[in-house]
Amino acid sequence: MLDFTGADVKSRAVAPMNFSLTIRLVLAGSALLLHAQAADDAKAVKLKFTGSPSCSSTSCHGGGTGRNECVIYEHKDRHAVSYGILGKGTSLRIAESLGIVGDPAKAAQCNVCHAPMQGVPLERLMKDTHADKGVGCESCHGPAENWRLFHTRPDVSFQQIVATGMRDLNDIYGRANTCVACHLNLDEPIRRAGHPELYFELDGQALAEPPHYKDERPSLGPRQWLTGQAAALRELSWKLAAKRDEALVPRWKALVWLLRKTDAGKKELPSGEDFGAVQTAADQLARNAAKTLWTKEQTAALLKDYAGLRAEFSEPKADKAELRLRAEVLVPALDRLWRAHKKETGAESADFEPALDHANLLAREGEDFDPAKFASALEELQAAFAKGGK
Repeated sequence: MLDFTGADVKSRAVAPMNFSLTIRLVLAGSALLLHAQAADDAKAVKLKFTGSPSCSSTSCHGGGTGRNECVIYEHKDRHAVSYGILGKGTSLRIAESLGIVGDPAKAAQCNVCHAPMQGVPLERLMKDTHADKGVGCESCHGPAENWRLFHTRPDVSFQQIVATGMRDLNDIYGRANTCVACHLNLDEPIRRAGHPELYFELDGQALAEPPHYKDERPSLGPRQWLTGQAAALRELSWKLAAKRDEALVPRWKALVWLLRKTDAGKKELPSGEDFGAVQTAADQLARNAAKTLWTKEQTAALLKDYAGLRAEFSEPKADKAELRLRAEVLVPALDRLWRAHKKETGAESADFEPALDHANLLAREGEDFDPAKFASALEELQAAFAKGGK
C-alpha cells in the first residue's frame, strides 16, 4: 500500500456540525472543541475526559485478541508518538523559525494537532486524570465521562452510547470531517517555517493508521476515498472563500479536476471559481458519497478512466505546476481504486502495481516533476489494467 500521508496519520471523529466553525477554532488553537460532539452542543462541551489509561486495562481495551485496541494504538499507531516528535529535529527548527521560545510541545499552534488534550482546561479532566500526550483515545472517541463504564454492554445500543457523548465513528462523513482538521489545514506561517505539506486521503490514511477496529462494509474503500476528497475540497473552498490565497488555488483546482471526473462530482460541483458555491456543493458530495454504495463495475470504470488520462499530461502548453498537483491527487485515487478493484474481482496484474509505484515517485518529485514522464507512466498503467485488470 502506498503511503500518501505526508504527516502523522490521525483520526478524530465528530458528528455533523458547522465544520467551518470547528476548523476555525482548531486553527486558532482551541483544542477544546475538537472534543465536542457538535459545535452547538453545550452539554457535550461540558463533558469531562477520563484519559487514555482509563481505557487500557487488560479487562477492557488493553487485553488479548478482541480487546487489544489500546495495544495496537500504543505499539503501531503513529498518533501515539505525535507529541514526542515535537521536541526533536525538524520540529525544533520549525519552532525556531516560528519564534517559539522553549519547548514546542507546549506551544498551542503545535499541540492543537499533535497533542490536543494539552489544550483542555483542567476542569474538563476527571480527578487524577492527566492530559494525554499525543492523540489519545478521547481525541477520537470523545470525552468518556458518561459512556466509559457502559459502552461495551450488549444490552445498550450504539445510538444510546452516541447520545451520551461518544463520537459516531461509523459515519464515514463524520470520520472524514474529523481527520481533515489536522491533516489538511496548515497555516501559511507554519508551512513557510518548514512544516511538511499536508495531503489528506482518508481511505489510505485510515488503513495506514493502522485501524484497531474492523470495518468490512461493502465498497468501503471507494466511499472513504471519495468522501475524504470531497471533504478536503470543501475545506480548501472555505479557506479560499474567506480569503483568496494564491498558494492554495492550484491545489484547489487539482481537487476540482479530480472530482469532476467522477459521476457524482460532475453532477454536484459547479464550474468556475465561486469558492462558496463549491464549498456547499463539496459538502453535499461528501455526505452523499459516505452513503452511496459502489458496484464493482463503477470502481473498474473510474479506475480505467483515471488510468487513461495520459493526454491531459501531454499538453505542451499546460502549466507544469498545475499538472504536478493533479498528479499528486490522481495517484492516490488510482491506488485506492485498484485496491478495491482487486478485492472485489480478484484481479491480478504483475505490471500494474510496479507502474503505480513509478507514477507515485514521479508525482512526488516537486519542482522536478516531468509531465511527459508522468504521462508515460499513465500509459503503462493503462496497458497493465487492460492486460490484467479484468
